[in-house]
Amino acid sequence: MFGIGQSIRRKPRQFNYNPRYYDAEQEARNQRRIELGHAPREAEGEQQERKPGDILRARSERRQQEAERNIASRKQSNKLRLLFAALLIVGLVMLAKSIVETFNF
Repeated sequence: MFGIGQSIRRKPRQFNYNPRYYDAEQEARNQRRIELGHAPREAEGEQQERKPGDILRARSERRQQEAERNIASRKQSNKLRLLFAALLIVGLVMLAKSIVETFNF
């Protein structure tokens, strides 16, 4: 009634996927080359599987590295500002001292 019995008797749908450009012999040769260490670097990179979360981890690591670089550059700029402020104060003190000596206050 209302299709309930039909869904119970139906077979599950099958997924038939035939790879288009898969060559088992070529794959075996590449794997053997990698095992022997004769494979080029590009073939080794193709063989590495991505794991769930790899992209997110890479983004997080890039953000962390950029934050560390920003902190280092801020520290450097703060040191320059402090040096400039100290030189400015020393200059003002020397200027004030010369003005006082000139006018004999």
